[in-house]
Amino acid sequence: LAQRTLLNTFVYTFVSVPLGIALSLVLAMLLNQKLRGNSFFRTVFYLPVVSSTVAIAVIFTWVLDPNYGLLNRMLALVGVNPIPWLTSPQWAMPAVIMVTIWRGLGYNMIILLAALQDVPQELQDAAQIDGAGPWRKFISVVVPLVTPALFFVTITGVISSFQSFDLVYNMTQGGPGRATYLIGFYIWQQAFKYLHMGYGAAVAFVLFFLILLVTLIQWW
Repeated sequence: LAQRTLLNTFVYTFVSVPLGIALSLVLAMLLNQKLRGNSFFRTVFYLPVVSSTVAIAVIFTWVLDPNYGLLNRMLALVGVNPIPWLTSPQWAMPAVIMVTIWRGLGYNMIILLAALQDVPQELQDAAQIDGAGPWRKFISVVVPLVTPALFFVTITGVISSFQSFDLVYNMTQGGPGRATYLIGFYIWQQAFKYLHMGYGAAVAFVLFFLILLVTLIQWW
């Protein structure tokens, strides 16, 4: 069980964090344009960050319901058969990852948006004069200058995902078939459900050193 939990945690972390950061960067670049309604959209995308995780879990449990969930009804309009999002071992982890990315999108977006607004326009203009296209400007000018912000959201994202508990607890309880057992949920279950306090504390220390190791690797 511990090995399965560790594997699930690594899959959850190294899928949700890169995808979440990539989507957040795309959103930040879109909202960095001088367009009408930017403030409204920034607020809308940030709302999940300040919303209750329990409320988010309850809402998505309904949205992802295989029988009358909103998402399956929308997929049915394009001819896709109902997907057992939270009742199938194959789909439960992707569903939890999807909700995790949605919940953290606004936080990463705000951090990256602030970094993008500090990129000097003169450098981008100079690159354009030198013949750089949009992609080349993004890779050679924008990305190097927002690297500190990318590093920050990566570190915090990895730490948060390794400690993830609330969504799993409220949406799947680690199931079905332990497909969404994550180490944070595993620690809670061992320490507070089965009252194996010593074992739970030991796993918590292992989690601490694991997070420290991954953070040091990222820092390097």
